[in-house]
Amino acid sequence: MLGSVFGWFFYLFDPLANLAIPPIQPQARLRPENNVPVAAEGPWEDIITGHYGVPPLIRIHDRDGIVKWKFERDDVQQDLPKEIRNCLYSSANDATELKWMRNGTAVAAIYSSLALIINHTPDNPETDKLITWAICRDNEVLWNAHTLEPLPGDRMAVGTTGQRPWDGVLVYNTSEALPLDPSPPILQNVTGLRAIHGLIWDEAGSMLWAAGTDLAADGSDPEPARGTIHAYPFDEATGLLHADDAYVYRLDEPVRQDVEWGVGFTWWVGLHDLVPVPNQRKFLVSEDSSLHAFDITTGRFTEHHGAVVDKYMPGFRVTTNDRHGVDGDGVLQEQPLGDLKSFSLAPDGSFIYVQSLWQKYRGNHTSLVENGVYRAINEGLEIYRSRWFGDIDGWPKPR
Repeated sequence: MLGSVFGWFFYLFDPLANLAIPPIQPQARLRPENNVPVAAEGPWEDIITGHYGVPPLIRIHDRDGIVKWKFERDDVQQDLPKEIRNCLYSSANDATELKWMRNGTAVAAIYSSLALIINHTPDNPETDKLITWAICRDNEVLWNAHTLEPLPGDRMAVGTTGQRPWDGVLVYNTSEALPLDPSPPILQNVTGLRAIHGLIWDEAGSMLWAAGTDLAADGSDPEPARGTIHAYPFDEATGLLHADDAYVYRLDEPVRQDVEWGVGFTWWVGLHDLVPVPNQRKFLVSEDSSLHAFDITTGRFTEHHGAVVDKYMPGFRVTTNDRHGVDGDGVLQEQPLGDLKSFSLAPDGSFIYVQSLWQKYRGNHTSLVENGVYRAINEGLEIYRSRWFGDIDGWPKPR
């Protein structure tokens, strides 16, 4: 046990952090001079949703909620290392993250006590639902991991989602040629961003973007925490991410979560989901209390609150009518845009989102807006995230 603990501490500091950062060029096929378009995916019918429970459930379904594919732990028939099997069959109810990868032939997920990659090959039952990479989260570093994202070169970035200075992003080799290892080596540890809830690979900029807080979101630091976006340039030659303060973008003001959770609650508002706008160099980002838009080209937050909905998400509707409370100054505040644990924009203008119930951690349905018209699907299920299952135009995952 002590060996395992000291093994983690070995990686707490990135020995490459002080290296000079070389200029990072966009991926060759996205450089303007090559004029090679990225093919659009679609039609935008498939949605991937994680349902909390024991056991958790992952479903790929259409816009009416009709299931096309599912994964739960009893579907796994392969021989697994004992530690991976134990984490798969733990009492954890998590279905926290779900990502399209490998051109749709695999799903990256946080499921039960694992971060893992699952084959999605419904036309080939022999390979379908095989686990090709997994790491147990049953340790002090990864137990609260909320998100992961594929990187080029069969690498996977996992946000640790902790509150300490050494929390941040861990990178692993997920090559299918490697045997399953319950404790795979850490290729890189990029520290300094706390409470990471969103990661997005940016092929056009050759960067990994992360959304979290600059200091401890739980209030354990002496200074207040602010919602923060951090970009990490990716060096194709070395396969390494680089941290640079030039790519750190903070919201202006720290905000307490007291409106929802009561006066005296120590947590600061943090970021939840980092969502690319199709075919634009822009992100929308959700937080505990509202929404913001971020322009990558200028490095600025450009719209806030209702202006984000008006411009990018017409037809948004708050899912319950009880999203209000009293702030630390005794003023009644409404938070209709708060607690979007996930949302996802399709190129056809449709969007989906999961808004947690007031003073709860998850929602009880997925909200879908088509042509400005709202409806609910997956009703009655405990859900943290639903996403379009496909490449977002202008934001392809690594192939």
